[in-house]
Formats: sequence, structure tokens, C-alpha cells
Amino acid sequence: MRLMTFKAASLRQAMSLVRREMGDDAAIVSTQTSPITGEATVVASRAQDANDPRLGHVALPPDERADRVLEMLLVHGVPYSLADRLALAVMEMEPQTPIAALAGVLDLDFRFRPIDLTADKQRLMAVGPPGTGKTMALVKLAAQALMAKRSVKLLTTDLKKAGGVEQLSAFAKVMDQEVFITETADEMAQFIARTPARALVLVDSAAVNHRSATEMDGLYDFVNAAPVEPVLVLGAGMDPLESAETAVAFGAAGAKRMLITRTDAAGRLGAVLAAMESAALTLAGTTGSPDPVDGFDPASAAQLSGLLFGEVTTLSHDLPEPPAQVDAVLPPMAQDRDMINVALPAEA
Repeated sequence: MRLMTFKAASLRQAMSLVRREMGDDAAIVSTQTSPITGEATVVASRAQDANDPRLGHVALPPDERADRVLEMLLVHGVPYSLADRLALAVMEMEPQTPIAALAGVLDLDFRFRPIDLTADKQRLMAVGPPGTGKTMALVKLAAQALMAKRSVKLLTTDLKKAGGVEQLSAFAKVMDQEVFITETADEMAQFIARTPARALVLVDSAAVNHRSATEMDGLYDFVNAAPVEPVLVLGAGMDPLESAETAVAFGAAGAKRMLITRTDAAGRLGAVLAAMESAALTLAGTTGSPDPVDGFDPASAAQLSGLLFGEVTTLSHDLPEPPAQVDAVLPPMAQDRDMINVALPAEA
């Protein structure tokens, strides 16, 4: 299967490109418009591809529906025991399409709760291992809150990463915000206590090696010092088993929700389900855009099911055969996605 991505200065111009390149019968897979620049991104497939069962929108008998879901989950690297359980549950769902049936199962088995940046007394601390995009996640949340006309206080406790404060400060400057630095848990607690309830407090914490008792103890000190919610930030492309262990460790430190970053750079999203399953974490949002103003997509069972099936269609023309054994290794799959990026002038 072949998907094509079109970018233009507005949604209307992007749709014009779709019609020009793919005809009036093109199937629109997704659209996204930047709230700041108005630039639009449209992912489309040809109309005849809309009936491709890999998209998950074709009604199938229960056993075939379960097989399709199992295939898809295994492609993503979901641990076999979890993939098999979800696939069997799909057979009992009322919707006959794999994508809708899986959404129903995910809604029953997992929790989804987006972050409400307009609520009072929101004090959020981004936590997680190195390299998962905590600082950028914090910037995205700050940008979303500012666009919603909320007061934001940016705070960092990350003084050990080279350039960490400078990176956050650079983004803060663009948003006309100040970064406050606290070296100790007591300083952070005092700062939060002085902050009005209507202001959103976002704390950028130091990356923590969850296998280090010393580093985890340091995180506990900060989490327990003030009424702050630790939100785990994980990269979409992590190894599923590693993400499960990481989720358990940070769940023990108080994390109840997680944000998933870099879905655009990950073809396999098994880490998301593995983390949710292992630590009973609630999914708060996902993002696949490096642009700070794009924010997080609010998490839901339907959104996650669509993301899983959508990623499968970009991996390969053909799905692999189900593994003969639980520990079978799935073959690598090639990308098959074209991009059309046209910088058209903004419409009058």
C-alpha cells in the first residue's frame, strides 16, 4: 500500500494538491493544521486502497477480525501474551471492523485521560529516562496552555544535563516566558506554594536512570516535596519490554499518566501498549511533530487504535506471517510512503 503526504500553506491548498495528484476519489487518512502558521498536512491514499483490510475499516468475521488484529499488534512488537489477549477480546466486540473492535477493547482494558491545561492547581512534572523528549514535551504543554490564555510558570530542576537549562530557556524566550531554577526539593516546594492556583506549573526534571537506586531516591524527594503530578514521558520507538520495566519503575515513583513522543520516528508502537499494561498507566497524549506549537493529540482508545493501524500501512506492502513461536523474530519491513511538500503562498 502507498500513502502520500501533502503539505501546503492552508488546508484548502493541501486538498487541492491531493485532488491534483490522486484525483477526486482519494481517501483522506488524516489532516493536521498548525494553530499558529495555518500550515496544513494531509495524508491520503487512493480510493481503491480504502478497502485494503490492513487499514482495519473492512468488516470481517470474528476469527478473521482477531487474526488481523493479532498480525498488526505483532508487527508493532507488542508482547505475544498481550497481543493474543487483545485479539481474542476483539472477537467478542460488536463492531465488525478490526479498527473499531480494537478501539472497544482498548477502551475497556486501558485508561485514557488527556491533560486539562485549563484546570486550576495543575502542577505537572515531566519525568523519565534520558532521551525521551521531556523538555520538548514540557514546551509543547506550555505552548498549548498559552494559546488557551492560561498563565504558565516554567520551572526546572535539571541542573546536571549539559545545556539543559539553556535549551528550556531558549524555547521560553520565544514564548516570552521566564524559566525559574530550583536546585532542591524544598526550593521547588516553596516556589509552588507561592504560585496562584490559576497558574499552570510545569516542572522539567532531570533524566533518571530507573536502574539506579540513588537517582530514583532523588526523584522521590522532588515528587514527595510538593503537590506535583509526575507525568512519565516515553519515546514511541522504545523496546516494548524495556518500556514496560521503565513504566513500572516510574509508576512506583508516583507516575499515573504518560505522554508518548516521537510517533513520527517510530514505525512500531508496541512500547505504548507494553507500558500501559505493565504499570496500569493512563495515556494522556501522543505527539509525532517536532514543532513545539503542535502540542499533543488528546489520547483516546479510538485515536490509539487508528494510530496503530495507520502505522502498519506505512511499514510495508505485505504484513508478515504470524510467528510460529512466541519468541519468533519478525522480519524488518521497508517504508513505502511518499511526501509532497509544496510551499504555496498563503491565501488572501
